[in-house]
Amino acid sequence: MAEKMTSSDYLFEALLTQAVIEDCMRELESLPSEQELAKTLQYSPRHISRMKKMFSSDARREAVARFFSVAKKTASVAAVILVVIFGMLMLNPNVRAVVVDTIIEWFDTFTRFQSPQTAPVAFDTSLRPSYIPEGFVEEFADGDIEGESVMVVYRNDSDTIVLIYTPISASLSVNNENVAYRELTIDGELFYIFESTNMATGSNVVWESNGLRFSLFSMVSTDTLLLMAQSFSA
Repeated sequence: MAEKMTSSDYLFEALLTQAVIEDCMRELESLPSEQELAKTLQYSPRHISRMKKMFSSDARREAVARFFSVAKKTASVAAVILVVIFGMLMLNPNVRAVVVDTIIEWFDTFTRFQSPQTAPVAFDTSLRPSYIPEGFVEEFADGDIEGESVMVVYRNDSDTIVLIYTPISASLSVNNENVAYRELTIDGELFYIFESTNMATGSNVVWESNGLRFSLFSMVSTDTLLLMAQSFSA
């Protein structure tokens, strides 16, 4: 049986994981683009011509094979059905807002939330939920006045709850190992829930409001985290 982590262990691991993920993503984003690499890596005209002929020949063969493929026909029909269903969903304002505004990237051990660049929002580092579970007190808070992020830590005798919020244009990553993922809409607000499936990891609740993205994670129940999230006035 996995040994249950203490609140301090969980807090350290969660914050370290978040920091490592964000650092790796920044490193990847700093790599030169394909266009920039093309400026430094030059191929000879003869090489480019041969590659174009090769790709053209392969493309023709694949086109013929696809044309006579039953699987291709089946896939085409399925694609049409998916497009129709997607179009119907996009008529719903709530669904359309989520599809357009939120990019959710799933990786092996974490899930990353990010949205296209948006207009600057009034970033109030003093925002807090009005509901705090009994016995928990705010022990630590750190806010970036430039609008990067805010972290608030609540503790009782045995558990820790960590609140993080950022502008939705900034990325936010959460653990997706040993969790059951679901989405829940309450009073028109969409919550992304990563509920722990064992005693060694915690749960996350992520949601967005008024240009900000929030995350609550802890060893406490997701029902408790949802009560905190719903009490948040942003």
